[in-house]
Amino acid sequence: MKHLIIIISTLFIMAHTSALANEDGHGHDETNAQHDAPEHNQEHSGEHGGEHDEEGAPIELSPAQIQQAGIKTQKLSHQSIKQSITAPGTVTFNAYNLSDVTTLVDGIIEKRFVRLGDMVKRGQRLLTLNSSALAQAQAEYLRAEGTYRTASLDVQRLEALVKDKIVSEARFQQAQSNVQAAKANLAAAKAALSAYGMRSHDIQSLSQAAEYGQLTLRAPTSGTITADDFRLGQHIAAGSRLMQIADESTVWVEVKLSQHQATQVHAGKSAVVMLKNERNIYPAKVVNVYHQLDNTTRTVGVRLEVQNPEDALHPGMFVTAQIEAGDGEEALLIPTSAVQRQGNELIVFIEEEPGHFERREVEVGKASLGLMPVLSGIKEGENVVVQGAFVLASELAKSGFAVHNH
Repeated sequence: MKHLIIIISTLFIMAHTSALANEDGHGHDETNAQHDAPEHNQEHSGEHGGEHDEEGAPIELSPAQIQQAGIKTQKLSHQSIKQSITAPGTVTFNAYNLSDVTTLVDGIIEKRFVRLGDMVKRGQRLLTLNSSALAQAQAEYLRAEGTYRTASLDVQRLEALVKDKIVSEARFQQAQSNVQAAKANLAAAKAALSAYGMRSHDIQSLSQAAEYGQLTLRAPTSGTITADDFRLGQHIAAGSRLMQIADESTVWVEVKLSQHQATQVHAGKSAVVMLKNERNIYPAKVVNVYHQLDNTTRTVGVRLEVQNPEDALHPGMFVTAQIEAGDGEEALLIPTSAVQRQGNELIVFIEEEPGHFERREVEVGKASLGLMPVLSGIKEGENVVVQGAFVLASELAKSGFAVHNH
């Protein structure tokens, strides 16, 4: 019994000693881990520090993605800074791109196919009217067509008979004269229908028409319906304007300049137009400098023609115009479309190699005619994204890049 107690005590002491040893070892590991942690963090920081962390990892896009995003680049070079005149302006229609839709025959409006504000294509149906005068002209055409067909058949029949001397030569010549007269009457009847606005295709198929006297007016050009001056059932006199179509791919901007400013501007000078509170700029050019002063304001009117492919500019809008007025000193110029704002920083994107775009912080001067002088951040010859930079900035934001506010 005594021996058993001694054995149990010995086993208990050994177990307790082993447990203490394990606790000491574990504590040593934690101490070592705490000692090693700063070194590990320092290495990790080194991997993501420096200039690479400041500028962010490059954005990689495939050729298909670049095309889809509309990204375009341009090599930077030194150019003359264009001096410009800034003035307010008002958008108007380009009067040379306005088309009136009129009827050349009296009639009553039966159907309409478009409404005010609709976009239409050249040749698209606009409205149909019914005209008794047109119906009468169509009847004349059909009679003339029948007479011509009969006269032509008569000549074909007599031609064989005259060879066999069954019919006299004089009779055959008379038949030929009848064909010529019928042909002239048919041409006159067709001309009358064309003058009323009927197309050649519709005239040729007139004999198969189910109804007569109907005239469908079609769009003379592509554009927007900007006037719609009729009602269904209304009687319309020949020459009345029914609709107006405006092609707004280009618009005019009317600007007023002082006499001194006007001496620096002439037709052909470049310009840009900007809407208030928008960064978008619209290329323009001077198309007319008026030769008469405004009696009230004593200013000279200047007309700009502005490219409007996205249909963002409409008549009545107020804009700010910058008009070229001469050359200044040379500088490294960058389009305003290339510069994006992130926080308090202005950035651009450089294509270091095909499909690889890197963020670069820049300092720029005052914009003029859509161009900014570069003060720092990029150098001549670098490939800068001048179109689609907003898409890259959005990609950068989605990737979790932290903007540095200095």
